[in-house]
Amino acid sequence: MTNHHFEPIIMSISNLSLEEKVAEMCVLGLAKQTPPSEDKSRLGQIGGVGIFPHDIGSYAYTKKLLQEVREAAGQNRGGVPFYMSIDEEAGSLSNFKEFFPYIPGNRAVALREDPQAAYALGRLVGSQLHELGIPMNWAPVLDVNTNIDNPVIGVRAFGEDPQLVAAFGEAYIQGLHSAGIASTAKHFPGHGQVSGDSHYVLPECELTVEDLLTGPLIPFQRAIEAQVDSIMLAHLIFPNIPESEGLPASLSKYFVTNLLREQLGYEGVICTDDVEMGAIKNNFEPEEVGRLAIQAGNDMILMCHTPDFQQRVMNGIVQAVRAGEIAESQIDASLVRIERLKNNFGLYREKAQPLPMETWEAEALAIAKATIVVERDPAALLPLSPSTKYVLLVPRQEQLTIADNAAVSELILGAKLQERNIHVKTVYTSMQPSEDEIEAMMAEITRYDVVMLGTINAHIYEGQLQLARRIAKTKPLLAIVLRNPYDAALLPQEASKVLMCSTSDYAMRAFAELHCWSPN
Repeated sequence: MTNHHFEPIIMSISNLSLEEKVAEMCVLGLAKQTPPSEDKSRLGQIGGVGIFPHDIGSYAYTKKLLQEVREAAGQNRGGVPFYMSIDEEAGSLSNFKEFFPYIPGNRAVALREDPQAAYALGRLVGSQLHELGIPMNWAPVLDVNTNIDNPVIGVRAFGEDPQLVAAFGEAYIQGLHSAGIASTAKHFPGHGQVSGDSHYVLPECELTVEDLLTGPLIPFQRAIEAQVDSIMLAHLIFPNIPESEGLPASLSKYFVTNLLREQLGYEGVICTDDVEMGAIKNNFEPEEVGRLAIQAGNDMILMCHTPDFQQRVMNGIVQAVRAGEIAESQIDASLVRIERLKNNFGLYREKAQPLPMETWEAEALAIAKATIVVERDPAALLPLSPSTKYVLLVPRQEQLTIADNAAVSELILGAKLQERNIHVKTVYTSMQPSEDEIEAMMAEITRYDVVMLGTINAHIYEGQLQLARRIAKTKPLLAIVLRNPYDAALLPQEASKVLMCSTSDYAMRAFAELHCWSPN
């Protein structure tokens, strides 16, 4: 991009007070159940807004809310583009499933190991955001999920292999860009190898810098080459990296400036993950969060819930500049990067080629069909037959982490199978069935020819595996892996196994269309 784009930016920065400059670096959530019209003065004075599931209602409500946000923000900004972003990952973190196709997410599209599926996913998600006028996505997740018991990443990751994650991440970024949407690689330097959930605790990662460079950082390096627009820093501590001085990566000058900005050469916007997550909020005072985040080299701070906390973070930054602990020239450099990103929003939108809305259903179904893998079918249980009596046992979904809204949706597999003349009864179990519940299920299945068992992280909730083993001794078993793929290796060998890694509506519909017997 040529330098003439920067001249008006530098001029505008010189007209801002220090407090206004700091506010430009902050991205806030809307106050819950507060109409944007009441937040007007605040929205016009900050760098941007994050949209969250609690902000989303019907299609008409959501469109109106987003329009009000843009209007409220624009009134004090003299036409400067506004940073509006959302975590729209698809799969287990899908915000618009009440009115847009509910599609499988990252781990599902990586089952076939064809990055074209990730491009298609990015383009479809991007097309939905384009339609709503949200220019920025906090996606893709580029964590390499090497700890299979990780409570917060799981199916949000493309997989366990850094090269595969890198290829899929690059394709997803290109898909978003094709639809006119800016992208964010997260959670640098990699959240996939820890066992704690940073929404609640501050997890530790034992890896060294050498370990990171040969594994978890590979997808981020590829994302930089793919011109990712922003990189989000994780709230993780690395005790074996002394240069980080015991600080979380998100607040560490070593990770933000030395590693990401200087060693990896990243020139775009660097932002923190939400600093109101327990990992940060429970361990640092708000003023300290602001000072440390900017001293580390972050351009933007995400803080998504509490006005008082947010104001204290901003005050901390202003105080640190006034005390000479942060150079105002560093603030100015961040604002140049932020405004360059906002300029790109307009450039992307001009070149955008989003998918027309009338094609989304067919596209979502095509993506879902390309993801489902029959790993083995020793008893030839597929395709499902109208002359067979089936029972479908499936755990009632629970919210496994804050970054997960899959549990609010009813699993529609049984209904989709019945539409194709398959006789199936759906019976719900707990995520962790007890001995008594397993006995009750064993009594229930006696009346059926074949048992279909949906598993949701059975490798963690081992009661599901106990149930599977009991069933496999008495009935033909078709196991359908609905979440993390790691269940498959632990399920009985005699079972037929289908990998879906998704509970989305379109995954259910795709399974029914692919694997039900048809006379045609």
